[in-house]
Amino acid sequence: MKSVGPELNEMELEYELLKQLRDANAPIGASTLVHTLGKTYGLSQATIGRRLMEMDVEGFTVLEGRKGRTLTDQGLDRMKTLERDLQQQSVNSQLIQMLNHSGEKALLDVLVARRALEREIASLAAQRASKEYIVLLQASIANQHELLSKNIIPYEEDREFHRLLAYAAQNQILLHAVELVWETSRDFLETAYIRKRVGSELVVDHQHILDAIVAGSPEQAEAAMVNHINQMIDDVKRYFAMQNQ
Repeated sequence: MKSVGPELNEMELEYELLKQLRDANAPIGASTLVHTLGKTYGLSQATIGRRLMEMDVEGFTVLEGRKGRTLTDQGLDRMKTLERDLQQQSVNSQLIQMLNHSGEKALLDVLVARRALEREIASLAAQRASKEYIVLLQASIANQHELLSKNIIPYEEDREFHRLLAYAAQNQILLHAVELVWETSRDFLETAYIRKRVGSELVVDHQHILDAIVAGSPEQAEAAMVNHINQMIDDVKRYFAMQNQ
């Protein structure tokens, strides 16, 4: 993305302008925005002025004569979208740093441990999951699909799905064991990011696991979970192979 200053890129500049307008109690003049943002981020008057005029044309802002600009409802929606996208960028950047630090072997070791525990959890969930847990699992998958439709990687929702399975299995020893593995690693974040980068489909495996649980088949549920984690292991290997080329 084109840089517009020492700190902000185009997306960040647009977000900061919209945020300033949202937080104002009255129309803001261009000179005020130039003073506040220009001074903070080292941006020129021409850069800020150009972006303000573009936002007028896009319908995000309205120029009210000499009073200044106000934010439209469309502009507020745009600001929320930018905020979400910037948060996603920040998380992705942090994950890249984590992956560089933790390395391939540490991540694979966690996934192998998860495979041993969660195959049993999936099998028990197929035998013991109540209707309430099945409804929660269905809702979790729907939520994941909704986030993916907005180009958001469902990091926490991925973890929540697996946590619900562990509760549905109704085995406290397995629950505590798998929670220990989860809490001592960041693999939910890292593997979701990796799978997206290597082009694998997210959530599809979760649906296969849930289908087996709804069918009440321990064997199919166990196989679906093993396939799910094996796919993650393969994706991790592919990702690091790409990084080492």
